[in-house]
Amino acid sequence: MSEFDDPGIFRNVLESLQTGVYVVDLSQKIRFWNEGAEKITGYLRQDVLGRFCKENSTPQEDGGKTILADAAASIISVLRDGRPTIADISVRHKAGHRVNVRLRSVAVRNGHGSIIGAAESFDEGLVSSDQDRRQGKLADYGCLDPETGVLTEAVIFSHLRESLSLFVEHQVPFSVMCLEVDALDQLRTTYGHAILPTVLKVVARTFENSLRPTDFLGRLGETRFVAALTECGSDDVERAAERVRKIVSAAEIQWWGDTLRVTSSFGAVSAEPGDTFDTLLARAKQSLEESMAAGGNRVTIAL
Repeated sequence: MSEFDDPGIFRNVLESLQTGVYVVDLSQKIRFWNEGAEKITGYLRQDVLGRFCKENSTPQEDGGKTILADAAASIISVLRDGRPTIADISVRHKAGHRVNVRLRSVAVRNGHGSIIGAAESFDEGLVSSDQDRRQGKLADYGCLDPETGVLTEAVIFSHLRESLSLFVEHQVPFSVMCLEVDALDQLRTTYGHAILPTVLKVVARTFENSLRPTDFLGRLGETRFVAALTECGSDDVERAAERVRKIVSAAEIQWWGDTLRVTSSFGAVSAEPGDTFDTLLARAKQSLEESMAAGGNRVTIAL
């Protein structure tokens, strides 16, 4: 008898894979959660095993979306039809930010061919791996803000100037997007100044994960962020900003047993003939100010 005839060997392989793998039964209760799933989401097996996908993942989380909320459609489809599915979704990391993954779902059948559950695998993919390697190199050169992990103001300004030069010389469109978290003074008053670095880090990580690999995100002053959206013109910038706004609002911040959600205001502008670095950034900041003055949690596009 070969050692490979022992089914426990294959379970050990699944458990140690760096690709995330989890299995649910017909009631969508999580029955298996491997090391890869722990690594990608930050949630350990004891956090999720035995819980339903529709439940929040830890006892102290009240009313937020579950980490697998965006996977629900794929799970339901596979349990109903038995056909494999592939979907690009985002999952919520234990630290609160969102992580983009590619999710593959297959039916789990018993010896009679009846569906008894679903198995899902997910991976951050090459884009995230490449981004992590790039971030590591940039950190070595002192290009990253140590508090939030995004580009420093000086470096993001260099990218903005480079994109503006491409626009002036070759008419390659690009846009600028500014963000500030709403009600920061209220957060500071309620929870103390120490909460701000945590909030800014979660929002920055979620913001960055929502952008394309060709875009750049940096810190702007103490509480703001600015992104250079390459090859993104006036026809696309509002849709891009609204998409990011929704994703950022789904992020969650864990703070001394509380789960907090924040919203953010956005201002965006597309480069136009005659723009300089100063006029472009000033218009983006003005759009952000208008969003904040209107109550926040909205996007304003500069005309």
